[in-house]
Amino acid sequence: MNSRSRSLGIAVLACGVLMAVLPALPWFGADLPTGRADLTGYGAGGVAWILPVIGAVLATAGILVAWWTPQAGTRPARLLGGAVVLMAALGVAWSAIIAFVPRINVVAARAGMPDAPLAGDWAVSALAPAWICMAAAALAGMAGILLLTPRPEDLARQDAAED
Repeated sequence: MNSRSRSLGIAVLACGVLMAVLPALPWFGADLPTGRADLTGYGAGGVAWILPVIGAVLATAGILVAWWTPQAGTRPARLLGGAVVLMAALGVAWSAIIAFVPRINVVAARAGMPDAPLAGDWAVSALAPAWICMAAAALAGMAGILLLTPRPEDLARQDAAED
């Protein structure tokens, strides 16, 4: 058994589950003249529907890595690691788009406050789940990179086994 690969698989699985769940939590908050509005990633982002899909792919890859435990740097580990890195990059990009560019008109319209003015000086702030989702995607990407690259001692063991 390769405990490093199993640990990486569990980490990717946990990050995938986080990415699948976090868009349902409040991502944005705004102090409007008529009250406070908190909206989920789905309600205000508009494109957050893809994050659970990316999370499901990451979770599946994490399960495969944890169950199968391929040696880092081997062909199966490189394929799984490449898929994890690709999905993680998409997850970071999508989370960043949603967190850094909130659609203010959607926030005011869906906040349940029909009289909320769209004009004026009020700010929409991204809440913790938006940043956690980005961090989870980045951590999954780092785990994917570790799957792609073998440790020197793993290479030495492979060379000794071939001799």
